[in-house]
Amino acid sequence: MIRLTVFLCLFVAACGPVGPPRGAGPGGLPFAVTDERQLVVLTAEAPEVLITEAEARGYVLLAQHPLPRLDDTMVVFRIPIDTTIPEAIDEIEAAVPGVTAGANHLYRLQSQGQARLDYAASMIGWPDGGCVSRARVGMIDGGVAPGHPGLTSGQIVQDVFGDGSNAAAMDHGSRIAALLIGPGRLRGAPLYSANVVAEGDAAGVVPILRALDWLAANEVRVVNISMAGPRNKLMNRALSRAVADGMVLVAAVGNDGPSAPPQFPAAFPFVLGVTAVGSDGAVFRNAGRGPHVDVAAPGVDVIVRDGARLRIASGTSMAVPFVTASIAADANLVRRPVEAIRRHFTATSTDLGPAGRDTVFGAGLLQFAGC
Repeated sequence: MIRLTVFLCLFVAACGPVGPPRGAGPGGLPFAVTDERQLVVLTAEAPEVLITEAEARGYVLLAQHPLPRLDDTMVVFRIPIDTTIPEAIDEIEAAVPGVTAGANHLYRLQSQGQARLDYAASMIGWPDGGCVSRARVGMIDGGVAPGHPGLTSGQIVQDVFGDGSNAAAMDHGSRIAALLIGPGRLRGAPLYSANVVAEGDAAGVVPILRALDWLAANEVRVVNISMAGPRNKLMNRALSRAVADGMVLVAAVGNDGPSAPPQFPAAFPFVLGVTAVGSDGAVFRNAGRGPHVDVAAPGVDVIVRDGARLRIASGTSMAVPFVTASIAADANLVRRPVEAIRRHFTATSTDLGPAGRDTVFGAGLLQFAGC
């Protein structure tokens, strides 16, 4: 399974041999962060007041990122020495009412390797010839490799918000892109790929939110997120705003195991959480569990056809594109709000495990209604 760390960190894990720093102090920050002395703040007002108040308290301005489609400005500060991130959050939110301050958590890609049978499409009723996409589809991931045929043909529109050069992350992104728009998948509209990985297999909150704003500006309706990490107030604010404006977010529940705490963004109530199953209907052994699991899709030993290449992978990452594509291809579903889509899954999925919705499979195995 590949993971992605985020400033934009949706799933937390070590980056490199030493690993990213972890927050400390009152309240604790049990998840990895990109920098223990970095604070990210979202403000809907002009940022000058925020910057003035922060600098008066010893904070150093590092960057500003307008997010016009999210009606926010994201401001990054270096916090004073001997101030913890929880203390900085409390101080800035008290000094400037209405802002949301948070850590630059990391989010990791959620897939891992090797497969045998090409069972996935038939298992969910996806047609061999694929389907026309009824809305624009995007992905927040490691991006796709420069030589990918979708990039050269214009089938993929990509922008880079991390440094964009990590080969493993691009391999992950290329697999996700192939599951979304490869042979026999979605067709008729470009895939908008937001490459957010800055280092290792993870991304921070800053590139993720910039990517989200870019997708919104391009009127992307359905967004595939194969990353996971801790709950983050900045992510909550930005993603909920995008959903309120009509975006549908589909995310991996994560690969940290059945006893792990809920991972985000899948665990946000306005996001659709996807788990992975194999050809026998058994859940992926490392998949997260909980009430935020909405639906299951093939994600164990999945064959990915990327042009002339044939690859095999496992993880909750691999399951998400099947759900994303099924929403985008259904003209009666793609314009519905998240709760209506959730009800649709409850009514149409094949029940797995205990009768009714459960914390392992959600509504059950995805069943595609047809193009």
